[in-house]
Amino acid sequence: MRKSVKGMAVGLLTMSMLVSAPAMAYAGQANGAANDVAITTLAKKPETKKPETETKKPKVESQKVGKVTCTSAGKVNISFKGKVTYTDGLKAVIKDADGREIACKIAKKNKSLLTVSVAGLVKGQTYTITIDGVLGKDSTEAAAITKSFVAKGMKTQSKVGKVSVESKKFVVLKMKSATYYKDATVSVKDSKGAECEAKIVKKAKGNIKVQISGMKKGNTYTITINGVRTQKEKNYGSITRTVTVK
Repeated sequence: MRKSVKGMAVGLLTMSMLVSAPAMAYAGQANGAANDVAITTLAKKPETKKPETETKKPKVESQKVGKVTCTSAGKVNISFKGKVTYTDGLKAVIKDADGREIACKIAKKNKSLLTVSVAGLVKGQTYTITIDGVLGKDSTEAAAITKSFVAKGMKTQSKVGKVSVESKKFVVLKMKSATYYKDATVSVKDSKGAECEAKIVKKAKGNIKVQISGMKKGNTYTITINGVRTQKEKNYGSITRTVTVK
């Protein structure tokens, strides 16, 4: 009898352990899942660095530059709409349409105007001037300003005397005094303002010979020679003369 009771007790204990084991296992899984969630929640997201933006140098806005004018005396004036200052490295560069640099220098500067002197500009041609070393009102660093302008015919004391036409093809301009040349060019227009093909075929101290293609009897032509000066002058200018083919 005692053995049977003892056996029954052992059986009940075994059944109890079998029933409780899955529950404990489930509870363990549940707790593990909860721990996983907690760990996931507490973990910090990796910090993403924002891409560094390049620091742009402050520029002098183009609208702060007023007019750019060129005088016949070889002065290029750049006016500013606001007050400006200049750095010790202030410089000016003038280039023609082909990118060739023309010698120039800064002649005058103040808070609203900068004047650059230049020689050898061709009347009617477009040039660009770059000024480096200008500080605007709100600028902390100097920037370059580039503007374009159209050159006027630069004055020269060279005077043209007699003008003659040879073989309805050449025009000879006789000078009143000795003339000197530097990168001399010629431009010719007919009475309607149309450009004519022309070139300088001879340069001498006393005269200049120009060849004009398609010259016609009775037509009038305006000839402009650029890059001439007298012996006493430092700057090269231009001369203009009109001739009618007879």
